[in-house]
Amino acid sequence: MFVKVSRSKRNNKVHETLQIAESYRDSNGKVRHRILLHLGPTDKFIKKDVDTLINGLLRAKGLTLQDLDSNIDNVKAFGQIWALVHLWKELKMSQIIARQKEKSGIKFDLEAHLKSLIFNRLDDPSSKLKLLTWLETVYIPGINKDDIRYEYLLRAMDFLIAHKEKIETQLANRLLDLFNQDLKVCFYDLTSSYFEAENSLVEGDIRQFGYSRDHRGDREQIVIGVVMTGDGIPIAHYVFPGNKADRSTLQEMLNDIRRRFKVKDIQLVADKGLLSNDNLWHLIQQGYEFILGESVRQSKDAKSVIKEANAHKEATGETIYERLTEREIKSKDGKKEKIKLRYVASYNAAMALKRYKNRINRINEFLELSEEIKKKEINTEDKYHQIKSVLSRKRLSRFFDVELTEDTIEIHKQDEVLSEEEKSDGWFIVISNAHDLSKSELIARYKDLKYVEHGFYELKHSLNLRPNFHWTEKRIRAHVMVCFLAFQMAVLFEKRLSGIKLSWQRAMESLRRVVVVEWENEGRRRKGLSRVHVEQLEIFQEIGSSKPTLLSL
Repeated sequence: MFVKVSRSKRNNKVHETLQIAESYRDSNGKVRHRILLHLGPTDKFIKKDVDTLINGLLRAKGLTLQDLDSNIDNVKAFGQIWALVHLWKELKMSQIIARQKEKSGIKFDLEAHLKSLIFNRLDDPSSKLKLLTWLETVYIPGINKDDIRYEYLLRAMDFLIAHKEKIETQLANRLLDLFNQDLKVCFYDLTSSYFEAENSLVEGDIRQFGYSRDHRGDREQIVIGVVMTGDGIPIAHYVFPGNKADRSTLQEMLNDIRRRFKVKDIQLVADKGLLSNDNLWHLIQQGYEFILGESVRQSKDAKSVIKEANAHKEATGETIYERLTEREIKSKDGKKEKIKLRYVASYNAAMALKRYKNRINRINEFLELSEEIKKKEINTEDKYHQIKSVLSRKRLSRFFDVELTEDTIEIHKQDEVLSEEEKSDGWFIVISNAHDLSKSELIARYKDLKYVEHGFYELKHSLNLRPNFHWTEKRIRAHVMVCFLAFQMAVLFEKRLSGIKLSWQRAMESLRRVVVVEWENEGRRRKGLSRVHVEQLEIFQEIGSSKPTLLSL
């Protein structure tokens, strides 16, 4: 229910009328308004009348307008918290936590501390110390901010990581039930996250130097793997040392997923960084179907397929080409086996042009910098090393040979290598042993890895996986798990909003405007709730939540 200003135009003059209205949905599901009471023209409804009406309504609750004007001392965001409380209940998080807490011996309010950690990650990601300040700005039903203590937050994190497998598995199964899904298709990808605080590494430290997706090879990092369903529901995550090679994580992940979720037939979809002879051997021997990216540069078979695909595209105009290829694989102990794999190449003209222009720009920049370095008044050997450094930084080493003689530096462009590179621009290749999908369906399924990539973006940016101020392995893993649990809630939130095509971040932003006000009246602490607008009401309805009322507080 709300006050509505109705405007109409008569005789070139705008007339305004005050009405009391309410929102409802018609038979087509659209939000409509119905008028409950006409209060009259606004020009006749003077401020005194407004105050009288409001005071009359407040008097029914034992309050006056003066009470509110003079005594409000706290305003807390509530709408977004109310939505998160609903999602928390839908995921049955209280029951999942309670089952693991039974034998833990924990006496403090564990659920309140975990809820604070995860809600904070979704609402205003911050450090554990700043979280205590955040609690002063939000209203969480059933949680007294004075009862949340920093040391208990850390102990709650320790609890999480001690029970990671059971909590994660039960929550994943709940998500799968909610969306009536199974694990027939399993997407897997990895990312890295670096540390900004400088702490000395110790023996066996999980923080290590390695390949950085964030281009921060100067910082220690961890590697994080995420498993999702074909519809983008995150079900499991893994944390590895920062120097762990992507391909060395695959078998561990598959064995874990098969054991935990009691599934035998899984179709794996993964990027080319996971491809190796040993992994192929494992996948074939264990009976997995797979769709894997293949390196266009490093594989002779892939180069051959690209050559055929280019000729086919020129002749037919088709941008997807398939060839069945026999490939020999071998195990670590030297066993060999020949298998037939589908090699499917897909072409994207826009991507081809983008890669070509990017490479030309880098080449021109390199040549200009090389000439500047040659003019420097330093010895020839230093010039040589500087040019080699620029070549490496521009990722152009395979396209140029740099030769050092006693007094000169010669730069030779590798035209044949460049020509081969241009022919592969815009193409990518997947290999698969799945035979029930067309070549177009194979490509489409591989492209669905975007769900995982989007998930990594959410973890790193929306949920602020970094900065990670922890330095012990247990706390580092627990911090990642808090972020992952928040990510699972965010995915549920956004899927519930699919009908109105609203992101969970935009929904949170809108709902924050529903606030709780607090004030003192006659020695009693009182609470009030701001009006829920149409957009906010629609969000609550989409996620299946009731509208918050004073009874919710």
